[in-house]
Parts: sequence; structure tokens; C-alpha cells
Amino acid sequence: MFVIKVELDQSTCCGSKMCASLAPGAFVLLESGVAGVLPGALDCPFEQLMKAAKSCPTQCITIFRDGEEVNLY
Repeated sequence: MFVIKVELDQSTCCGSKMCASLAPGAFVLLESGVAGVLPGALDCPFEQLMKAAKSCPTQCITIFRDGEEVNLY
């Protein structure tokens, strides 16, 4: 088992909703128009998190696995 951490830079998020549509258990579109990481994000399958992060047009999502940043691209 590995430790996952998900970060989202809201200052660069464009609010495309791609992450929320691909991983609705991990991401949500906030009233401010940008995405946010849900508390249950770590319960999402790793591949689903990866797909959502890769879909981000501004690349504002970072995923860490066992403390190391995962290369998404």
C-alpha cells in the first residue's frame, strides 16, 4: 500500500470541470468557479486520480505517491 497526496493550485485553475467529471469523489467545482480537492480524494482509485489530473488544461493538479511527485506527462 502506498501513501497518496493530492494538491490543486487554485490560482492557476480555470474551472474547466474536467477533474470533477472524471473523479467526482476527489474533486468539486467550488462557488468561486475553481476546483477543490474533496476530503474523500484519497479513497478514489489511483488511476482515476491520474486520469483526472492529466485532463487538467492548466496542469494545476499534483499527485504525490509515497512523498514523491508523480510524473503525469
